Amino acid sequence: MANEFGVTAWGRAWLRTVERTAASGPNPSLPTARTLARNGSVEFTVVSSGTVVAEVSTKAKTSSVTISVPLWTKSEIAAVKSLLRSAGKANRSVSTGELPDSIVTELQARNIAVAVDLSECTASCDCSGRRSPCVHHLAAIYALAGRIDEEPALAVTLRSAPVKAGKKSTSTDSPEWIPLSDIDIRSFYGD
Repeated sequence: MANEFGVTAWGRAWLRTVERTAASGPNPSLPTARTLARNGSVEFTVVSSGTVVAEVSTKAKTSSVTISVPLWTKSEIAAVKSLLRSAGKANRSVSTGELPDSIVTELQARNIAVAVDLSECTASCDCSGRRSPCVHHLAAIYALAGRIDEEPALAVTLRSAPVKAGKKSTSTDSPEWIPLSDIDIRSFYGD
């Protein structure tokens, strides 16, 4: 069976948080969690700086999962930004969120973790399960790994400090983009 989660190094880092090889035995909740994530039972409502909120549907019940992820330190963020700038000079697709797997290797060489162990995260779920982490929490992590595979920049967003409203760039800040409202439709085609 082909790997559905952890296709990129970015997603694999998050996948390893639930599928640790150092565990004393297999977690019996993992197959169910993978199935829930694979079948689209996990719907993210928030994936932002330090926070993941998801609704996980199982049979006739929906459970709300909130995961708080520790942010990188200022020095770690500075190192990540430096690596991203360097990668962006060599590869223009970095600006669109397509981050090369080589950045993960460079971060690991600097002891900067892309993902954090589940024990370092604070998670809550409104289910009645007694196991920690519960199957809904695990399903959310699997789905997050899949989402990060599709959009590696999400892994950076998740561990970075939130962007302040005053510093946030908009598409109009870029010289390559202009708002459609700025175009005079009467003279657009020249006449």
